[in-house]
Amino acid sequence: MARCTAPSRWAAIAWSCTWCMGGGVTRMRREACRRWRPEAACGRLIPMHGMKFIAALALALGLVNGAAAQAQLVNVDDANPPFMFSREGQAAGVYPALMRAVFREMKEAVSIEPKPWRRALSEIDAGTAGVGGIYKNSERLKRFDYSEPMFVERVSIYAVQGDTTRYAGVANLKGKRVGVIRGWSYGDDFDEARKAGAMEVEEVNSDTQNFAKLAAGRLDVVLAIVEAAEPQLRQHRNVQLAGSLAENPTYLAFNKAANKQGFLERFNAALLRLKKSGALSRIVVEELHRP
Repeated sequence: MARCTAPSRWAAIAWSCTWCMGGGVTRMRREACRRWRPEAACGRLIPMHGMKFIAALALALGLVNGAAAQAQLVNVDDANPPFMFSREGQAAGVYPALMRAVFREMKEAVSIEPKPWRRALSEIDAGTAGVGGIYKNSERLKRFDYSEPMFVERVSIYAVQGDTTRYAGVANLKGKRVGVIRGWSYGDDFDEARKAGAMEVEEVNSDTQNFAKLAAGRLDVVLAIVEAAEPQLRQHRNVQLAGSLAENPTYLAFNKAANKQGFLERFNAALLRLKKSGALSRIVVEELHRP
């Protein structure tokens, strides 16, 4: 028989104690004591003011969890510095900083997660998350809704010093071994030439890998964003900027099935306000010069 844990002056009115899987359960006559109630399946009694505290705490936790559940999930590439990458498991770089600023302006919660680019693309295809820092192309426009441009990336062509080819676009890449980032689109012209087999394309997960292969003579050229290539040029002295390929605006996008058109309109309005105020330009400069 379980021992009643109520204060001694109330213990005498406890009755019919039984056992359950969780331990002794004390049952008290409801009318005998208005301040004490049995806790389910634990054999202890809780003061009513304690129960009120627990109920309030549970409500608060529920509200916090509800707010977290409503945070918009947006994935970014985990290996594309300085624009988007993982730093100690957290999304860092230009695009996470820009999007956080816009979401604050919107007074909307956001969860930005760094993931391998192919996984980020698979999740937007499934409609489970948005993607930040994505390019447009004709195929994606059929499936995704886009924001207004957040930034414009300049994609350039890099070769080893001594390469005298005048690179001025996709046509000059014919027959070349071209290093690209796995899962990326470099615009319709390049994507179509690639499908047609006009060049030998090799994919890796990061610019660091591509430039190491180029410096070692295992590639003829690498395609990279100018700002992302700058630290690679400092490391590989035998590599040079050889020409320009394209300018690609970057966006926040969602699967059309997610019905985010209204949300993107509000995102665009907040984005425009921050552009006009100069706040976005300051964020870009700060992130590009962050150690």
